[in-house]
Amino acid sequence: MSTLRYLLVLDFEATCDDTERIVPRQEMEIIEFPTIIYDLQKNEVEAVFHAYVRPTLHSKLTDFCTNLTGIQQTTVDAADPFPNVWERYQQFLQSHNILDDPSSAAYLTCGNWDLNTMLPLQLRLSGLTEALTPSGTLVSPYNRWINVKKSYQRFYGLRYPKGMDGMLRHAHMELEGRHHSGIDDCKNILRLVRKLLHDGWKPETDLAA
Repeated sequence: MSTLRYLLVLDFEATCDDTERIVPRQEMEIIEFPTIIYDLQKNEVEAVFHAYVRPTLHSKLTDFCTNLTGIQQTTVDAADPFPNVWERYQQFLQSHNILDDPSSAAYLTCGNWDLNTMLPLQLRLSGLTEALTPSGTLVSPYNRWINVKKSYQRFYGLRYPKGMDGMLRHAHMELEGRHHSGIDDCKNILRLVRKLLHDGWKPETDLAA
């Protein structure tokens, strides 16, 4: 097994509404797909993937969704559907040898929703079952992730895990960009990761086998 070299900072945004009557939870679709590859050996960003995605089940964004994420209808209308974005994403990972050597990388997310719930749901909705096990869970490398909320809580001895805003406040950092913009959230999460690493955190200790 390779030494952990890369953290893949990921934060999806998805179709939603505040009542779940327009967009039921089981029909939510990814509309923003960002990943920042952070090289732990070089302590620098190696590459960034960022794409918007056109939803197909509920193609019109709710006002709640637009107000939350800042993503406009014209943006998703001009985007590719998920299968096309997923293919580009595989090429992106392959270009950094992550698919050939999945143990060299681990995802890092703010919570478990992105990879425990949203990506498996989207893959099922899109009929892309090659990335799913027969039981419906993700295959490697997508099944390897660190929940930075838990890592931050444990490393700094906090009583409860905090959301991104709470972690930034605890770290005496200002929010940069827009909360619930996927790419801005990734950048802010990475700032927290860099603080953790500077203070001596070892990502391997929080990576489930």
